[in-house]
Amino acid sequence: MIDEPRLGQHGGPRRKGQQASNKIKHGSSREYILARLQRDRRFDLYAGVLEHKISAFAAGVEMNYFKRAERHGTGLGHGNQERARDWALHRLLNPRPNPKALIG
Repeated sequence: MIDEPRLGQHGGPRRKGQQASNKIKHGSSREYILARLQRDRRFDLYAGVLEHKISAFAAGVEMNYFKRAERHGTGLGHGNQERARDWALHRLLNPRPNPKALIG
């Protein structure tokens, strides 16, 4: 794994100066999402983001860290982007066995 700053446990002290780490950005930044995926032990999604199979935002949406904005209008290509994201996530979470490994 990459040596990145880690998040603390959920919850924790609410005293001034001990509430959050200053090393990690918050919100929907890539570093923060990767740190949360590590903390929540979702190494499959973490590896998918590092290998550029899915985006960090897509992994965050899958883990319900935040929601994707609703699509408005009927512009061309929007449905295709959604299907491509869904298919990439499906391939990551449901890998196919290697067919050559099955042959004697």
